[in-house]
Amino acid sequence: MNAPGTPAPGTAGPTPPPGLQPERTELAWRRTALSVAAVSLVGARLLPALFGSAVWLLPGLAGLALAGYLWLASRRRHARRVPVPARGPGHDSPGAGLLAVAGAVVVTIGLGGLAVVLAIHL
Repeated sequence: MNAPGTPAPGTAGPTPPPGLQPERTELAWRRTALSVAAVSLVGARLLPALFGSAVWLLPGLAGLALAGYLWLASRRRHARRVPVPARGPGHDSPGAGLLAVAGAVVVTIGLGGLAVVLAIHL
């Protein structure tokens, strides 16, 4: 008899327990997409008023596009119900690419905003 949580002889490993983790993950991505959309709408509303040019709508529109992409990607990922990947070298998390893209976009937008603020006040 095997101890609880250890794989039976001849199997690849224990099956992940059915739980709420996929649901919590999708809800977290939804909150992220909603936050990005809200900040983008505020930026699209305030930036043109502050700087007097319609060009400043572009960061808000880019953020809205990112929010839509995040929402769609989270829905696809949740629908697939990707099994837990094996741990070890060469095995990435299924959402790692999405997280990296979202992080890079947010950092780029933040650095652009910082550059604008510094350019105005220096």
